[in-house]
Amino acid sequence: MNILKKTLASAALLAAFTGAQAAIVSVGGVTWDTSYGFDFTSTSDNFFQNISGAAPYTVTGSGSVTKINDNAGFLCAGCSLTYTFSGFNYLSSTPIPGVGAVRLYDQGVVDVTITYADNTSALWLQLAGHTANGYSLSGFISPSSVTGGGQLDVVAGLAASYFDTNTKTDGADFTFSTASSSVVTDPDGNVRTLGTGTFYSATAVNRIPEPASVALMGLGLLGLAAGRRKQAK
Repeated sequence: MNILKKTLASAALLAAFTGAQAAIVSVGGVTWDTSYGFDFTSTSDNFFQNISGAAPYTVTGSGSVTKINDNAGFLCAGCSLTYTFSGFNYLSSTPIPGVGAVRLYDQGVVDVTITYADNTSALWLQLAGHTANGYSLSGFISPSSVTGGGQLDVVAGLAASYFDTNTKTDGADFTFSTASSSVVTDPDGNVRTLGTGTFYSATAVNRIPEPASVALMGLGLLGLAAGRRKQAK
């Protein structure tokens, strides 16, 4: 009986440990908890973009990741996670519409880079615009704000296998939304904004044992216990 109890306790501890391991993911020094209710959510509080006033009216910009899954302490000490984006091209050949009109764009690339304390860096994630309903990015400019949103696909990077899930709009890997209340338009028609950006995906955690595997391991332990009981008799 003692052997059976110990084995059951071991199986329970194994399941609990595996569940905890499943929740925490670490890639290249970036760690986040996938048990968060809205996993995966990446927030940028300093989202900068430039909307060109001349053909091909591209959207470019940059920023840094300040939170993952509502946790500001997700990075290793001295590390930073930054991104740049470019190549979002206006879909119409006519002059770009003015304030108050929806703007649609296609294509686009986002590069997310991790930089370490020793100033070395690596491509953490590369994303490309995912065309759905004819566009990968839509934007709206009002006199005092700029908002936007779209969808992206995983291309490469250290974290690529964790986000190549096709779980978002039209089978995209990511969706995103941006909002800027600091808006400046220069004499050439270029619009520069500063605001926030949020990127949404779903973490694939299949690199850890599945619950079924844990159950099989537990059954194996029980079988071992049964065998020992027979030997004891």
